[in-house]
Amino acid sequence: MSATENTQPTERARRLARWTTFAEVVRRVVDEPEIGARAWLRTTAGVVVLLVALQLCTGLLLACYYVPATQDAHTTVAFIEKAVSGGAWLRALHVYGSVLLPCVLVLHLLQKLWRGTHRRRPVAWLGSVALLALVFAAGGTGYTLAWDARAYYTTHVAEGLVRGLPVIGASARLWLLGGPVISTLTLSRFFALHALVLPFLILTTIIARLFIFRDQNAHDADMTTHDVTHSAQTIDNRPTHTSWLRAQLARNAVVSAAVFIALALYAAKYPAPFGPAADSVPVEYLPRPGAQFLWLFELLKHTAGASASFIGLILPGLIFALLALAPWLDRRAQAVNTLRRRAPALFVSVLSLLVLGLTALALFDDAHDPRTRDQLARQATAEEAFRRAPFIPQRARPADMNSAAAQTTDATNANTQATANANNPPPAAYTQNCAKCHGAHGEGVRPNPKLIGIAEQPHRTVEDIIAILNDPSAYDLQKPMTSFANKLTDDEKRQIAEWIEGLR
Repeated sequence: MSATENTQPTERARRLARWTTFAEVVRRVVDEPEIGARAWLRTTAGVVVLLVALQLCTGLLLACYYVPATQDAHTTVAFIEKAVSGGAWLRALHVYGSVLLPCVLVLHLLQKLWRGTHRRRPVAWLGSVALLALVFAAGGTGYTLAWDARAYYTTHVAEGLVRGLPVIGASARLWLLGGPVISTLTLSRFFALHALVLPFLILTTIIARLFIFRDQNAHDADMTTHDVTHSAQTIDNRPTHTSWLRAQLARNAVVSAAVFIALALYAAKYPAPFGPAADSVPVEYLPRPGAQFLWLFELLKHTAGASASFIGLILPGLIFALLALAPWLDRRAQAVNTLRRRAPALFVSVLSLLVLGLTALALFDDAHDPRTRDQLARQATAEEAFRRAPFIPQRARPADMNSAAAQTTDATNANTQATANANNPPPAAYTQNCAKCHGAHGEGVRPNPKLIGIAEQPHRTVEDIIAILNDPSAYDLQKPMTSFANKLTDDEKRQIAEWIEGLR
């Protein structure tokens, strides 16, 4: 090889350093060169980058077709699944990518712990922990957007967890739902969190890691004797930095390509779950969350109220706080105290095994309960039949027409509703017991919800409304809504329910 060929990589690197910040980014991100199996273990970072980029790109494409409204969301997702070329595969990539990404991030944290880099590179460690927390939040908000049966129950569970928080529970629930009940405001709020706020925070975390914050030199005085000795041995045996960097990029490319191919083939073979619309959820439907949340679902089976909020929200927050503090919790560990040095790694390993065990237990319970197994099989068959059926567009609504026609129709509808209310006055039992909170004609008195259109929500049939009057807590309705089981006769309850059902 000629001398000119030997200098080409150097000249290329100099041009990059002169015109870009590439050299500075590499200096901030790249740790000490490793060789052999340890170098391959560090390819988790490349897979994380791949999956984050994949989630952002597929999410952007899906958002081009999505409408965050309770009457449109399920239809637009069905349109993506059935009518958009490659839409089902694209959505499956996004859904399964959201399951795989936290798993890879946990592996990324484990390899940092076992290599001891969390002590000498705390900024990189904090960035990875923050990214894991944001990814879990993105996965949780994303399940609501399909507005199928799973989405409705997921939102209902999230509402209950937030409501159970001490002191701030009631206010946080109102903010999360955008009102006293689950509605279009709830869906649009979850969409804003999932598609705008959380991606912004994820990108901000990555940019801050690359361009703003940096770790101290790997050989500062706070390193343990073992770390210094290992670092010196690695430097003596490592290849040149430039050649190692090229080789490591190649390793990351190979592993990332293998992960993408496997994910793409899996998404092509197994479409993402998509159940019946939220407003037509059968009573016997059994919702199941994504695989990354099955462990939490298993824990929440045995809790309620404040204890459920602790397990679902406070406990994960404490775990992430402990993970973030790991570089400082074992900073004074002595090199001879192997157990203490490995305590954070053991903690994450045990936590991972616990999550895997609870996930396996949830799957085992479903597979070995005959009624549950049969119901889940019926749901899978119904989903498959739905996928094979042609896409049925929504009937045009007044808002979809031209402006003049829409205004005319809206005025006609308003007059019709006013006439209907005049011709169909509320029952006397409603006026005496319900009007003070829900308005004389169901229009609502703040902060109590309006009743107009409530029959379009899931589980608000005439029979459901009668059941609510008898026992509001069975439908998770809180005070000031009280039971009228002993205050109204059966005929009065039915009159109220049928009148409310007619409010459109």
